[in-house]
Amino acid sequence: MTTFNIQTESSTVNWTGKKVLGLHTGTIQIKNGFLSFENDEIIDGEIHIDMTSIVITDISDKSIYKEFFDHLNHDDFFSVDQFKTASLKINNGRKENMHYIISGDLTIKNITQPIHFTATVEIFSDFLHALGEIKIDRTLYNIRYGSGKFIPNLGDKLIYDEFVLQFKLVGQR
Repeated sequence: MTTFNIQTESSTVNWTGKKVLGLHTGTIQIKNGFLSFENDEIIDGEIHIDMTSIVITDISDKSIYKEFFDHLNHDDFFSVDQFKTASLKINNGRKENMHYIISGDLTIKNITQPIHFTATVEIFSDFLHALGEIKIDRTLYNIRYGSGKFIPNLGDKLIYDEFVLQFKLVGQR
Protein backbone atom coordinates (compact mmCIF):
# COMPACT_ATOMS: atom_id res chain seq x y z
CA MET A 1 0.00 0.00 0.00
CA THR A 2 1.19 3.50 -0.86
CA THR A 3 -0.19 6.57 0.92
CA PHE A 4 0.09 10.13 -0.34
CA ASN A 5 -0.46 13.00 2.10
CA ILE A 6 -2.20 15.97 0.49
CA GLN A 7 0.06 19.01 0.27
CA THR A 8 -2.43 21.72 1.21
CA GLU A 9 -0.26 24.63 0.05
CA SER A 10 -0.02 23.17 -3.49
CA SER A 11 -3.61 21.92 -3.77
CA THR A 12 -6.66 23.99 -4.77
CA VAL A 13 -10.43 23.75 -4.60
CA ASN A 14 -12.54 26.15 -6.67
CA TRP A 15 -16.32 26.37 -6.32
CA THR A 16 -19.05 27.60 -8.66
CA GLY A 17 -22.68 28.19 -7.74
CA LYS A 18 -25.19 29.14 -10.41
CA LYS A 19 -28.45 31.03 -10.36
CA VAL A 20 -30.91 32.00 -13.08
CA LEU A 21 -29.23 35.33 -13.80
CA GLY A 22 -25.58 34.35 -13.39
CA LEU A 23 -23.11 32.61 -11.14
CA HIS A 24 -20.66 33.10 -8.30
CA THR A 25 -17.18 31.64 -7.96
CA GLY A 26 -14.65 31.23 -5.22
CA THR A 27 -12.10 29.09 -3.47
CA ILE A 28 -11.92 27.05 -0.29
CA GLN A 29 -8.89 25.52 1.42
CA ILE A 30 -8.05 21.91 2.17
CA LYS A 31 -7.27 21.43 5.85
CA ASN A 32 -5.59 18.02 5.44
CA GLY A 33 -6.01 14.68 3.76
CA PHE A 34 -4.55 11.54 2.23
CA LEU A 35 -5.12 8.99 -0.53
CA SER A 36 -4.00 5.36 -0.32
CA PHE A 37 -3.41 3.11 -3.35
CA GLU A 38 -2.82 -0.56 -3.87
CA ASN A 39 -2.35 -2.14 -7.32
CA ASP A 40 -3.63 0.92 -9.22
CA GLU A 41 -6.77 1.13 -7.07
CA ILE A 42 -7.68 3.76 -4.49
CA ILE A 43 -8.41 1.77 -1.36
CA ASP A 44 -8.80 4.58 1.18
CA GLY A 45 -8.71 8.32 1.53
CA GLU A 46 -10.02 11.28 3.41
CA ILE A 47 -9.98 14.99 2.70
CA HIS A 48 -11.04 17.68 5.18
CA ILE A 49 -12.13 21.10 3.97
CA ASP A 50 -11.79 24.21 6.13
CA MET A 51 -15.22 25.84 5.78
CA THR A 52 -13.93 29.00 7.48
CA SER A 53 -11.68 29.61 4.46
CA ILE A 54 -14.46 30.36 1.94
CA VAL A 55 -13.43 33.14 -0.46
CA ILE A 56 -15.60 34.72 -3.16
CA THR A 57 -13.59 35.57 -6.29
CA ASP A 58 -16.17 37.23 -8.55
CA ILE A 59 -17.28 40.16 -6.34
CA SER A 60 -15.02 43.18 -5.96
CA ASP A 61 -17.43 45.62 -4.27
CA LYS A 62 -16.62 45.36 -0.54
CA SER A 63 -20.19 45.82 0.77
CA ILE A 64 -21.71 43.32 -1.69
CA TYR A 65 -18.86 40.89 -0.93
CA LYS A 66 -19.48 41.14 2.83
CA GLU A 67 -23.23 40.65 2.41
CA PHE A 68 -22.79 37.54 0.24
CA PHE A 69 -19.93 36.20 2.40
CA ASP A 70 -22.06 36.53 5.55
CA HIS A 71 -24.94 34.84 3.71
CA LEU A 72 -22.77 31.83 2.73
CA ASN A 73 -21.53 31.47 6.31
CA HIS A 74 -25.04 31.82 7.81
CA ASP A 75 -27.53 29.02 8.49
CA ASP A 76 -29.12 29.65 5.05
CA PHE A 77 -26.08 27.97 3.53
CA PHE A 78 -23.14 26.39 5.38
CA SER A 79 -23.65 27.33 9.09
CA VAL A 80 -19.89 27.79 9.37
CA ASP A 81 -19.96 28.82 13.04
CA GLN A 82 -21.40 25.42 13.88
CA PHE A 83 -19.79 23.28 11.12
CA LYS A 84 -16.20 24.44 10.56
CA THR A 85 -15.14 21.37 8.56
CA ALA A 86 -16.59 19.38 5.68
CA SER A 87 -15.10 16.03 4.70
CA LEU A 88 -14.88 13.52 1.90
CA LYS A 89 -14.26 9.92 2.92
CA ILE A 90 -13.15 7.94 -0.12
CA ASN A 91 -14.27 4.34 0.00
CA ASN A 92 -12.75 3.16 -3.28
CA GLY A 93 -11.62 4.20 -6.72
CA ARG A 94 -11.09 1.98 -9.70
CA LYS A 95 -9.09 2.91 -12.74
CA GLU A 96 -10.89 2.97 -16.09
CA ASN A 97 -8.78 4.08 -19.03
CA MET A 98 -7.15 7.35 -17.98
CA HIS A 99 -9.62 8.17 -15.16
CA TYR A 100 -10.57 6.90 -11.74
CA ILE A 101 -14.21 6.29 -10.87
CA ILE A 102 -14.37 7.27 -7.21
CA SER A 103 -17.02 6.45 -4.60
CA GLY A 104 -17.20 7.96 -1.18
CA ASP A 105 -19.20 9.74 1.47
CA LEU A 106 -19.40 13.54 1.57
CA THR A 107 -20.22 15.25 4.85
CA ILE A 108 -21.43 18.86 4.93
CA LYS A 109 -23.19 20.36 7.99
CA ASN A 110 -22.78 16.98 9.72
CA ILE A 111 -24.98 15.35 7.05
CA THR A 112 -23.36 12.49 5.13
CA GLN A 113 -24.43 11.41 1.65
CA PRO A 114 -22.86 8.96 -0.84
CA ILE A 115 -21.12 10.58 -3.80
CA HIS A 116 -19.51 9.40 -7.06
CA PHE A 117 -17.22 11.32 -9.39
CA THR A 118 -14.33 10.88 -11.80
CA ALA A 119 -10.80 12.20 -11.51
CA THR A 120 -7.57 12.05 -13.45
CA VAL A 121 -4.76 10.79 -11.23
CA GLU A 122 -1.09 10.64 -12.14
CA ILE A 123 1.37 8.93 -9.82
CA PHE A 124 5.04 9.70 -10.02
CA SER A 125 7.64 8.04 -7.81
CA ASP A 126 7.03 10.17 -4.71
CA PHE A 127 4.20 12.47 -5.83
CA LEU A 128 0.57 12.32 -6.86
CA HIS A 129 -1.30 14.81 -9.03
CA ALA A 130 -5.10 14.59 -9.28
CA LEU A 131 -7.65 16.74 -11.13
CA GLY A 132 -11.39 16.41 -10.98
CA GLU A 133 -14.80 17.89 -10.54
CA ILE A 134 -17.56 17.05 -8.07
CA LYS A 135 -21.19 18.10 -8.58
CA ILE A 136 -23.03 18.42 -5.29
CA ASP A 137 -26.78 18.72 -4.72
CA ARG A 138 -26.81 21.20 -1.84
CA THR A 139 -30.38 20.33 -0.85
CA LEU A 140 -29.19 16.90 0.35
CA TYR A 141 -27.23 18.78 3.03
CA ASN A 142 -30.15 20.94 4.20
CA ILE A 143 -29.01 23.94 2.16
CA ARG A 144 -32.40 25.00 0.81
CA TYR A 145 -32.12 28.77 0.39
CA GLY A 146 -33.43 29.82 -3.04
CA SER A 147 -34.15 26.23 -4.11
CA GLY A 148 -37.07 25.62 -6.44
CA LYS A 149 -37.61 22.26 -4.73
CA PHE A 150 -38.72 23.98 -1.53
CA ILE A 151 -39.75 27.53 -2.44
CA PRO A 152 -42.26 28.03 -5.29
CA ASN A 153 -42.34 30.93 -7.75
CA LEU A 154 -38.78 32.16 -7.28
CA GLY A 155 -38.52 33.39 -10.87
CA ASP A 156 -35.14 35.06 -11.44
CA LYS A 157 -34.23 34.61 -7.74
CA LEU A 158 -33.86 30.83 -8.21
CA ILE A 159 -30.50 29.36 -7.19
CA TYR A 160 -29.69 26.04 -8.82
CA ASP A 161 -29.45 23.12 -6.42
CA GLU A 162 -26.13 21.83 -7.76
CA PHE A 163 -22.84 23.54 -7.10
CA VAL A 164 -19.50 22.39 -8.46
CA LEU A 165 -16.12 21.84 -6.83
CA GLN A 166 -13.13 21.66 -9.16
CA PHE A 167 -10.02 20.37 -7.47
CA LYS A 168 -6.31 19.92 -8.00
CA LEU A 169 -4.62 17.72 -5.43
CA VAL A 170 -0.90 17.34 -4.96
CA GLY A 171 0.19 14.54 -2.66
CA GLN A 172 3.54 13.39 -1.39
CA ARG A 173 4.48 9.85 -0.39
